[in-house]
Amino acid sequence: MDATSNTPTVLVVLAHPDDESFPMGGTLAKYAAQGARVTLVCATRGEAGIPQLSAEETAQVRSQELQAAGTALGLAGVRFLGYLDGQLAAADPATIVGQLVDIIRALQPEAVITFGPDGISGHPDHLAIHRFTTAAFDQAGLSARLYYLAPSEATLQGCGVVPGRELAGGPVAAIDIADHLLAKVRAMQCHASQNPPFSGPPEAEAERLACHEYFTLARPISANGTGWTDLFEPALAA
Repeated sequence: MDATSNTPTVLVVLAHPDDESFPMGGTLAKYAAQGARVTLVCATRGEAGIPQLSAEETAQVRSQELQAAGTALGLAGVRFLGYLDGQLAAADPATIVGQLVDIIRALQPEAVITFGPDGISGHPDHLAIHRFTTAAFDQAGLSARLYYLAPSEATLQGCGVVPGRELAGGPVAAIDIADHLLAKVRAMQCHASQNPPFSGPPEAEAERLACHEYFTLARPISANGTGWTDLFEPALAA
């Protein structure tokens, strides 16, 4: 993608505030800086994330943190689906999948990003949003790409999850985020209630971050599995 091409839309569907910054903030900042319209759908407001506060107070704090992080990353918008943190797996599948189908069809994204079947950390909400987003992508019927966040050094740093032995389950895009590490750090630090890693001076902390984030192509199925450095390239064989 370059500045002269038609600017694509990237839709990111995740479970909680901070899911966007810690493991994949560099990628979102990179595509936003290149002119893509990057929209985040967050299924919950993170109501269970601050034990000393009520769910309502926590939701207010974490929603504000997410909006600030979205600004730091250059997101075009943030939408909340209104489900409760920790209870996403109990959501009516037809309802939430229908919500996501409507969003996908309205935005017409060229790429959709969500958690993979491991949920990175195995959190039930992550696993649920993986299932719901995958089902919605399949039902929406667009000619687009669906990517799952893959384990990597970046997810280890951001989420405390040790990378798996294999990144793949399909072709993997390795996104170079070296020029966007500062934006990622600043977005991570917006989530102050979550005691973010790399909480020192942003310029210094940026030098400590992994320079690549990884995403496994889930749809369409492709045998071309090596050397990807962009969510939109190479072109897929028909």
